[in-house]
Amino acid sequence: MAKTFYEVVLEGHYNFVYGMLEGYKLAAGKNFIYYLSQQVNVKATTLSEVLKEFLTLKSKLQYVIIEANSWKKFEAAVKKQPEYSIINKKYIKSVKKIEGASFEFNFECYAKKYGDEIKSILKSLPKSVKLIDYAPKEEVHKEAKGTELYTPDHEYSFKGKGKLVGDIETIIAFNKKFDEHPLIDVSAISLNLK
Repeated sequence: MAKTFYEVVLEGHYNFVYGMLEGYKLAAGKNFIYYLSQQVNVKATTLSEVLKEFLTLKSKLQYVIIEANSWKKFEAAVKKQPEYSIINKKYIKSVKKIEGASFEFNFECYAKKYGDEIKSILKSLPKSVKLIDYAPKEEVHKEAKGTELYTPDHEYSFKGKGKLVGDIETIIAFNKKFDEHPLIDVSAISLNLK
């Protein structure tokens, strides 16, 4: 069963929020699970807050994906801090439960070796992830054998696009895995929030 995660918006510059979370993680132990959205290619979801931040230039907002038990411990510790403290509850701007996540991808390759690599990645998807709107197109043109790389005809081509939908942890892992392949382009991860 997938863990429950929240998208938490914290006010503060990136290094401040990162340092605060890492410090708390060290103090709390190894069970503190979080991801900064910037590090794992997750779209900022609160457009009004992004616009407000851009227009005022007063503060920075950091979007953090945090596991529910980790969040409860962190929130409890922050709420104990006095109002005049550098870290206190007023810096928590939003907390929303993540119901699921998704990202889109596309690829294009002209060698069977790379086509097989991409097929292998797609076959390795766990049952918790759904592949939707998948539209692959594989072509073999024997008459084009030996043509150069940048000609309009290729002996082999494999193109496609699709979308992966699932729990946030698995989607983060596969977004990274797809992005590391030189012939697969990925979009930022979109969150389904409650």
